[in-house]
Amino acid sequence: MSRHEFCAPGRRAAPAFFYLDLHDTRRRAALLTSAVSEKMPTLASLKRDYARALVQIGKAPLNTAAKPRVASGGPILRIASARGLVDNSVRSSRFSPQARIHAIRHVEHSLLFLRLQHSPLRDLCDLLVTDILVWPSVKARGGSASNLLGIAWLVPSADQTSLDIAESVVHEMVHMNLHLADMTFGLYTHAPGSDFEAHSAVLGRRRPYHHAFHSACVAVAIIYFRLLLDLHSEIGSLRSSLRRCTSELLGHPAAFTRYAWNAILAAQAFSRAPRLSSIPVHKDLTRARLTAPKSPARTGPG
Repeated sequence: MSRHEFCAPGRRAAPAFFYLDLHDTRRRAALLTSAVSEKMPTLASLKRDYARALVQIGKAPLNTAAKPRVASGGPILRIASARGLVDNSVRSSRFSPQARIHAIRHVEHSLLFLRLQHSPLRDLCDLLVTDILVWPSVKARGGSASNLLGIAWLVPSADQTSLDIAESVVHEMVHMNLHLADMTFGLYTHAPGSDFEAHSAVLGRRRPYHHAFHSACVAVAIIYFRLLLDLHSEIGSLRSSLRRCTSELLGHPAAFTRYAWNAILAAQAFSRAPRLSSIPVHKDLTRARLTAPKSPARTGPG
């Protein structure tokens, strides 16, 4: 991608699966970065400059290196707790130094697993996720927040595999990508009467429409990742839930911009006939595999 492409993010039609499109995401990240810093980043400087823009927006001590920083305490934990991202259901004394080291290494191994399985998808995560906070909870399973873009909170568990953790990182990356899209091109019209609840594809219960929209996009990413790993038996219920979610969202066209509307239509079609080739980042994966040694099909549990 050239510097010129960064300067003209609106010249191309937005892809329906924009949140799984590396090139479109880079253009939107560059657009936000230039709006904050008044300087257009190069491809080489994009991650650092984008992270610095998020620091300026969120007033958080984010990591600006090329790869996510995995931590189990420090300034990232303090600000995540202060902003309400991380709960206090587990005391720090119950998360021993040994357990923290193990959890960090498990996440780092899972990031390597993601790189081996899908390098372009890992590139998306590297761009949008600045920090991964590992912290236990008895109330939540982790998450991210629109007021702390860049930070993904993961809850350690002994029964999680590297695949599970990699999927969680992709999950939070999609949320961050959707927030980025809303901050740049806009996803919701906020038209009068457009506030409603819909079925969440991931959680399986009713949620405000913008959360349901997020869940539809996350569900597409999860189904895609599982199909990539030949886990066809693990997508049936999620496909059904995604169809219900998108059907309810499509009943409220006034609530969404064309950018979001096309994503909902594509998500519903994907739920009925999921194909790897329909996901933009899959083309990058295919291109990369044509020029690189073949990676192992998958690794075992971390």
